[in-house]
Amino acid sequence: MKLTSYLDRALKKFGNTVRISRGGRTEVVKAFVQPLRRRHRLYINDRYIPAGYFDNRYLLYIGPGNRPLEDGMRIYCKHTWYTVVTAEIFAAHDEDIYVWAILMPEYRRKEDYYDDFDREQDR
Repeated sequence: MKLTSYLDRALKKFGNTVRISRGGRTEVVKAFVQPLRRRHRLYINDRYIPAGYFDNRYLLYIGPGNRPLEDGMRIYCKHTWYTVVTAEIFAAHDEDIYVWAILMPEYRRKEDYYDDFDREQDR
């Protein structure tokens, strides 16, 4: 059995229903969407985030490898629209296994997150 088959079964059984807005069309897939916990030093948009910092402002998306995402795409999950900050495909043995992405809720601009982060660090 291929690795993608295992992931597809897990997504189908445990994943959230996610709508991907792609060029005026909407695709429905199953994916894992959860708060992003930064355990290591991480750079988002070339901005340093300290290890262990957790603010629930970004989410991690793990979805099917045959549905690639691009920066700036919109995703709808659990009554909220998100924007894809960055996305990449994980591949093994010449097969696209899954897509991972960093999502940001659309109700705020990216700059607002950085402003809040800077204010919290100044305290």
